[in-house]
Amino acid sequence: MQYGHYSKDFKEYIVTNPNTPRPWFNYLFNDQYHALVSQTGGGFSYYKDPKTNRILRYEHLSTDRPGRYIFLRDEDKKTVWSLNWQPFCEPVDKWQTVHGLGYSRILCEHNKIEGEITYLVPRNEPLEVWLVRIKNNSRKKRTLKVFPFVEFVSGDIELEACYRNIIMLYNEAYFDKRQQSIIAFKHRFKSTHKQGFSFFTSGLDIKGYDTRKEKFYGRYNDVTKPEMILSKGRLQDTYVRGEDMVGVLESTLKLSPGEEKEFVVILGFTEDVKAIKGLRDKFLDVNNVKKELADIKDYWNHAIERIKVETPDPNFDLMVNIWGKYQLCAITHWRGTSQYHGVEGGLGYRDTAQDAEGLFALDLGLGKRKMEKILQYQYSSGHAVSGFSDTEGAWDLIYQSGVIGKADVAVWLPYCVVSYVKETGDTDFLKKEYRFCDGTSATVYEHILRAVRYLYKTRGSHGLPLILKADWNDAYDHVGLKGKGESIWLGMALCRAARQIEDLAKFIGDKPVEQEMRKIYDELYRVINQSGWDGKWYIAAYNDEGYKIGSDENEEGKVPLNSQTWAILGEVAKDKGRLSKVLGAIDNYLDTPYGPALFLPSYTKFNPGIGRVSAFAEGTKENAAVFSHACAFKIVADCFIKRGNKAYETYSKLMPMSPAKKDHDKYKVEPYVWAEYIIGPGSKYRFGEGAFTWNTGTSPWMFTAAIEWMLGARREFGGLLIDPCLPKKWKRCFIRRPFRNAVYEITIKNPAGVESGIKEIRVDGKAINGNLVRPHKDGRVHKVEVLMGRA
Repeated sequence: MQYGHYSKDFKEYIVTNPNTPRPWFNYLFNDQYHALVSQTGGGFSYYKDPKTNRILRYEHLSTDRPGRYIFLRDEDKKTVWSLNWQPFCEPVDKWQTVHGLGYSRILCEHNKIEGEITYLVPRNEPLEVWLVRIKNNSRKKRTLKVFPFVEFVSGDIELEACYRNIIMLYNEAYFDKRQQSIIAFKHRFKSTHKQGFSFFTSGLDIKGYDTRKEKFYGRYNDVTKPEMILSKGRLQDTYVRGEDMVGVLESTLKLSPGEEKEFVVILGFTEDVKAIKGLRDKFLDVNNVKKELADIKDYWNHAIERIKVETPDPNFDLMVNIWGKYQLCAITHWRGTSQYHGVEGGLGYRDTAQDAEGLFALDLGLGKRKMEKILQYQYSSGHAVSGFSDTEGAWDLIYQSGVIGKADVAVWLPYCVVSYVKETGDTDFLKKEYRFCDGTSATVYEHILRAVRYLYKTRGSHGLPLILKADWNDAYDHVGLKGKGESIWLGMALCRAARQIEDLAKFIGDKPVEQEMRKIYDELYRVINQSGWDGKWYIAAYNDEGYKIGSDENEEGKVPLNSQTWAILGEVAKDKGRLSKVLGAIDNYLDTPYGPALFLPSYTKFNPGIGRVSAFAEGTKENAAVFSHACAFKIVADCFIKRGNKAYETYSKLMPMSPAKKDHDKYKVEPYVWAEYIIGPGSKYRFGEGAFTWNTGTSPWMFTAAIEWMLGARREFGGLLIDPCLPKKWKRCFIRRPFRNAVYEITIKNPAGVESGIKEIRVDGKAINGNLVRPHKDGRVHKVEVLMGRA
């Protein structure tokens, strides 16, 4: 069954049935504030950090409740409904939701009353705005009561989840008559806490309010049966201290036949209560909000046009040009949470590094700011923290659990810095100094050298990097608990880092470092091929006891996809015989209609020498799901060895609108953004179900795979390398790409139907030698014509 479709310009996804198999979300955000909004207004909002400054409560697993609701009550008929459909989930006459770039709009008609809510987050303020329109389509005058509703957390959601009976005792919410706003907050209970206040207000004349949840819902009720609206029809003007908090406002609308009224509801967060008045004055003006919405649309229209592709596949174009790009920008701003996270906050180190790298071509300023942040969360030893929070600092200093101690985090920093230098040509950036998180300072160049040297030094008995509490696969969390387990994949990733810095050192004329990195690579190449090769493929790891993981000797968990793809990316599988076996394992053993599985078969029982990966349900998460992030690695690896058909085949399978995912009741999740994984063939009844959308490293890698590797407009130290790797059936394609203060409009023709190879390149009508376009740096648009074929 289908639950929606794209608009004609593909910039909106229109949900036509509220009862989707899973909540289908949009991300609305700026640099301070993030609102996750489902097709019924469900989800939550937060300020700066989703853990410490959570504004709204949300049950993230199944109900899509509570949400941002507009309840209406017909005073003549005494009937109550919601413009959102939720939380009553009762039939309405007409309904649809439009998810757009930077806004979501719900349209509902019921009982001859037409309603519309447009949710948006202004570009520069810590709040969200609901622009509401209500119209009387009947032939008689109607009197309606309007009740905007939210349920507050207004503080640390992790503490609330663990110790709700205690944490609620810090709660307070009241109606500020002077500012005509409900203000909800938690009193500070630690000296390190910074006070913040949620606020909720409306542009209508407010006749009543409630803040006390128990009183509003009624005894033993919940949001599906709010007693004050359904039975009483009026609010009680309650104040709350030390209990759960809601924000509900009451107003009255009298509408003549055909008459409509517009008004604004504001939900926000501030560190200074006095700031509410200014925000309220600005955004309760309907015209100001409409201008803000127009500015948001204009911003995104320009943002998505910076890079544009045209290929024979409209779905490929759709993901690269619009929705995949929007998803990348959204998660780069707010990587610390998603609708499926309960209480997490902060930003993962490796996640931020990959997001920044993926964003350099699209939004260099934002990508650089993210890169500068992770430079300062590296230890002077060269290792790095596992993650960090803008409100609490490094995870490693505030947590004692499984999110810290990951071995691989430092390896992602060199990739990010090298990509930045390739994108900009700015080698002076390497000389800039940044502090380490444990005190001293060093140049950027020294930061990335320390990362490689630390990982190379921290090796085990086979000469492979120690895995500690995990490598990229977080769920290999028992492999190295005793400090002896080793990661083959991390060895390959370190090979890639060493090779990249070797090339950088050569470019800047640093011969000693060039030789050092070559020596590191050569040694790891030897060790991996000696101890990591299993006869038919590369294994994943050795645990503390020397047990092979991912080996043909194992009954479960064979053929780890990452070890095969990164053998290519790390230039480890140079032997043609081994490369052939690696590709055969991927193509013939791991592949599914949704892309290759992370390994096969799934684990069926917990193995204390491996970790939680073996306890996950078969086919889910890292236990042999089709993990999209890992599939993106595979696409880049395919292009690295010029397998254009195979790269496109996997890219097509991963796209949310692929033929295998057309049945929304089976796939379940949003059909317009990348999913973290698709449940694998090990599941007895859920194979093909999508999971964990939006917040995934798939997004930056798929964007990079498309523009730099498949279409081949790839940044290099000396300029823009033109090196397309296409499916044979693509005879023509186009990419517009900004690069070093110029724009290149690249037309690629492939009349011979090859996967790679270039016969000729012309820049502004003149043939060039080779396939490297030297930077023009002139602010102009340059036409590049590429003829593929055997040179």
